[in-house]
Amino acid sequence: MSKKKEYNSKYFIVFSIITILLMLKIYIANEIYYTSRDIQKLSMKINALKEERNILKLKIEKLKYKNTIADPLSTYFESNNTIENEQPSQDTEKEDQDTQQTASAQTEKTKKKQKNRTKSTKDLFKRINKEGLF
Repeated sequence: MSKKKEYNSKYFIVFSIITILLMLKIYIANEIYYTSRDIQKLSMKINALKEERNILKLKIEKLKYKNTIADPLSTYFESNNTIENEQPSQDTEKEDQDTQQTASAQTEKTKKKQKNRTKSTKDLFKRINKEGLF
């Protein structure tokens, strides 16, 4: 019986070593799996932030374009329209009243033109966004 006990104890020791090694392997595999999941989530967040950064860069470029090109052009057109619409002033009161009325009409016209220009610039930027020129 002593040989049987030694034989059983050897199997028990081998079985326990194999069990411990398998448990370590399972533990390490689980740790690798959960760590890779965390890494994947973080990489997805990084990619989303990079895309958002690119979108923000495009918006900044559009705003720079608007401030450097579109605004000076609109002020240039406004100044040219006001110069063209100005009329020489007369000395008489009647003509002064007429000029005041025409000036008020002109200011209304210029306001309408400004609104149309802002609409046209908005349409221009919408078109730029749709066509993807930037």
